[in-house]
Amino acid sequence: MTASRNITVTEADYLRIIIHGTTAFELLRTGLEFDLFERLEAAGGMTVEETAEAIGVEPQPARILLLGLASLRLLEKADGKYVNSALVKRKVLRDGERFLGPLIDIQARIINASLVDFAESMRQNTNVGLRHIEGPGTTLYERLTAHPELQKVFYDNMGDASKRAFAQILDQYDFSGIRHAIDIGGGDGTNSVELARRYPNLEVTVFDQESVTRLAADRIEDPDLRKRVHFHPGDLFADALPEGADAILFFHIFEIWSLERNTELLRKCHAALPEGGVCLVYNFVSDDEGTGSMSGGLVSPYFLTLASGEGMTYSAADMEQAVRDAGFSRVERHAGLGFSHALVVGHK
Repeated sequence: MTASRNITVTEADYLRIIIHGTTAFELLRTGLEFDLFERLEAAGGMTVEETAEAIGVEPQPARILLLGLASLRLLEKADGKYVNSALVKRKVLRDGERFLGPLIDIQARIINASLVDFAESMRQNTNVGLRHIEGPGTTLYERLTAHPELQKVFYDNMGDASKRAFAQILDQYDFSGIRHAIDIGGGDGTNSVELARRYPNLEVTVFDQESVTRLAADRIEDPDLRKRVHFHPGDLFADALPEGADAILFFHIFEIWSLERNTELLRKCHAALPEGGVCLVYNFVSDDEGTGSMSGGLVSPYFLTLASGEGMTYSAADMEQAVRDAGFSRVERHAGLGFSHALVVGHK
């Protein structure tokens, strides 16, 4: 690993990582399951025998795990012992700068099993992979209501990712002119709580499924925030939006649905806003050329195969066009934000 944080592999190894991607993922997930990385860090490195004893397995399986993780550049060898790489210290240790545990958990427990149905989902143009999760409804979000433990895994990851991406919005956009915002699909209220904390005169209403809002309200302990962060259960497609808001936050929703459905939802937002109101569309995006990023390319099959059967990682240009088509008179676009995100603001 170089100082620029790049890892160089040969073309052959790059293909090996793709072909054996399931194995690579399971090596990382298994390391987390055995708390290996934390143990290595605490011990300052361990041999095969020390690792086997620490995680409670025989030396042969321990050797296989260590070899696999080292081949992926997640572990290194120093003075005869296996130690964590700089990458692991940043992103796999729980106290690292960006712990990816929640993302790994949702991949392992919810997403990965469905992706064997990607090709068939393409043929049928619907989320065939949803068959792996029993329950009511035709989307992952509905099915998860029948599985509280998996729903928690899902929203733990969404909350973690949203919290990190949302921080930059607070630095990019001035909410001081907004009195009351509706956070559509606000989940556990992570974004709304942070927004209300930053702007003490702002009210925020989270609009999401009843099973989500019921759990989320109990997580707010601050009395002032409890007064200003509200939870309104409802169905985005079937129910009217809460009244009295001058801003609507359309955050991390655009990627779920088709462009046509997004435009329909944004028209609903436009109708709910007063003159002078704004709709903020903030989302993970691909580039306008349709060639990347890699994260956008790898996430998109999940939306088709499992989540909704129709979404993907769209470009900022797609978002901007949908906002215009929804009837907003003035549209501003803030592209090139961190975490591969873009913000499009529609003014009524």
